[in-house]
Amino acid sequence: MTRPNHRDARSAFVRSGQPASAAVAAVIWAASLLSLAIAVLTNATGGTDAASILAATLAVISSVTVGAVLVTRLPNNLIGWVLLLSGFLLALSLGLGGLATYGLDLHPGSVPGAIWIAWLSGLTWMPFSVGLAFYLPLLFPSGHLPSARWRPVAFLGIIAVACSTVRNALSPFAPGTFPPVDRNPLAIGGALGGVISLLGAASNLIGVVALPLVAASLVIRSRRASGVERQQLKWLASVVAIVGPALVLAIVFGQDANGVGTLIGNVAWLIVLAGFGLAPIAIGLAVLRYRLYEIDRVIRRTIVYGILASFLAAAYGGSVVALSEALNGLTSSNSLAIAGSTLLVAGLFNPIRTRISASVDRQFYRSRYDAERELDAFGARLRGAAELDGLSDEIAATVLRTLQPTSARIWLRDEPDGKID
Repeated sequence: MTRPNHRDARSAFVRSGQPASAAVAAVIWAASLLSLAIAVLTNATGGTDAASILAATLAVISSVTVGAVLVTRLPNNLIGWVLLLSGFLLALSLGLGGLATYGLDLHPGSVPGAIWIAWLSGLTWMPFSVGLAFYLPLLFPSGHLPSARWRPVAFLGIIAVACSTVRNALSPFAPGTFPPVDRNPLAIGGALGGVISLLGAASNLIGVVALPLVAASLVIRSRRASGVERQQLKWLASVVAIVGPALVLAIVFGQDANGVGTLIGNVAWLIVLAGFGLAPIAIGLAVLRYRLYEIDRVIRRTIVYGILASFLAAAYGGSVVALSEALNGLTSSNSLAIAGSTLLVAGLFNPIRTRISASVDRQFYRSRYDAERELDAFGARLRGAAELDGLSDEIAATVLRTLQPTSARIWLRDEPDGKID
C-alpha cells in the first residue's frame, strides 16, 4: 500500500482552485465596472467636478484590473484580493452614492428604495480605505505579515472597520450629504446614539495609532529585505515618493488664488491623480516580478528629468524676465524675449542633462559611476601599446572592479596559424 503524497495533493488543490479564483475575480471585476459606470453617469448629471470623477475612475479601474490579474495568477497571495475587493468597494460606494443622490436630491422619487441605497453606500467607504491604506502596505509584497508579532496590528484594522460600520449604520447621515428631510431610517438617538457616535472617534483613534505602525512595518521589511524583495519594495516606494510630495503641494496651494500658486496646485493634483492609477500597476509589476530590476532605471531617470525640468523651468522664467527688461526700450512686445528664452533652454538641454546625470550617478549610483570611469580609463589604456601579459592582467582587474565577480580568469588559446584567440 502506497502512502499518499500530500505535496501532490496540495498542488492539485491549488491548481483546481485557480479556475474558481479566476471566475470570482471576473465577476467582481465586471460588477466594479458596472458600479463605476453608474457613478460616472449619475455624478456627471449632478455636476460633480471632472477631477473627482477622473480620480475615482483611475483608482477603480487600476485596482480591480491589477487585482483580478494577481488573483488569477497568484490566488494564494492576499495582495491581489486586497486590491480587487478594495477597488470593488470603492466602485460600489460611488455607484450607490450616485444613485442615492440622483433619487433623493436631483430627481426625488425616481429611484425605488433610494433611502436604503443611501444607507448602504455609507457602509462601504471605510472597508475600502482600510484595505488600501492599512492592509495593502502591511502585507506587501509577499501577501503575509512581516511576522506573527504583527497579528495584533492586523486585528486593529478589523476593529476599526467594525466600529466605523456600526457607527455609520446607526447614526444620522452626514450633514450636506442628502436633503435634510431624508434621514437614516435606522438612526438611534438619545444616550445610546451618543455612545454609538463615539465609535467613530474610536475608529479614528485606531487609525492614528495603527497607520504609523503600518509605515514602520514597511521600514522594517526594507531593512531586512535583500534581492528580489528589496526590488519589490522599491516599486512601491517610488510611487509614494512621487505622489507624497505632490499631495502636500496640492493641499498647500489648493486654496491659493494667486496665478502661480494655482498653477502649482493644479499640476500637483494631476500628479496625485496619476498616482491613483500608477500605484496598483507598480504593485502588480512588483508582485508578478515583471521587469523587476527596471525600477532602478525608472528611479534614476525620474530623478534626472525631475531636476532637469526644474532647472530649465527656472532658467526659462528668469531669462524671459531678464530679456523683457533688456528689450523694453526697443519693443513693447515680449515675443523676442520668449523666442530667445526658448532657444536658450533648447541649447542648455543636452549639456545640463549630461551634467545632472553624472551628478546623480555619482551621488546615488556610485557603483555605476565608478564602473563607467573604469571602462573609460581601460579604453584609454588600450589605445596605447601594451604587452600581452600585461593586457590580460589589466582585463581581469577591470572586470573585477566593475562587475565585482567572486573570481575572474582569462584563457588564451593558440591557433594553428600562430594567432592568439
